[in-house]
Amino acid sequence: MPLILASLSPRRRELLSRLPYPFEVRSFPTREFADGELPAEELPRCNAEAKARAVAERFPEAVVIGADTVIILDRRIIGKPRDEEDAFRTLTRLSGRAHAVVTGVALLRRSDGVRRVWSESTVVTFKTLSPGTIREYMERVNVLDKAGSYALQEHGDMLIEKVEGDADNVVGLPLGRLAAELGQLL
Repeated sequence: MPLILASLSPRRRELLSRLPYPFEVRSFPTREFADGELPAEELPRCNAEAKARAVAERFPEAVVIGADTVIILDRRIIGKPRDEEDAFRTLTRLSGRAHAVVTGVALLRRSDGVRRVWSESTVVTFKTLSPGTIREYMERVNVLDKAGSYALQEHGDMLIEKVEGDADNVVGLPLGRLAAELGQLL
């Protein structure tokens, strides 16, 4: 079992399956840092490492991948919406503006002390959205399970004007850097 993804996210599983490495999925409960406990830019790295560590303790010979993605607007984290109204407000706030999508990634292998932790940032600029466009998007996409109330891969063309950086990072894993790092370890 050389590679384990420490995430139950179907989006991360799909992204990782694009790389030429067989992997398993394992996840164990772990305490994650909440918004406000750390600077916004540090939070995803620390949470990614905590997730990876919980799995690496049980599988010390495996390379374990932990990941955590946040959206940052005005130096504040935008999480998943509480309800439809909150999602509408979030999409309205993002309208016509750029924000950062930051994914923290941790690669750990306890048996030989491998520890590689980094974050990748991608800038996403939204189109100026009308209330009607926002409502139409919300009818097409389950926004309640998505940080920032949107998903690039689900009708993102309705909302997004441009993406600067790794688009896979917006979905949940920066595949370019991850592939390079795994190529050195596996």
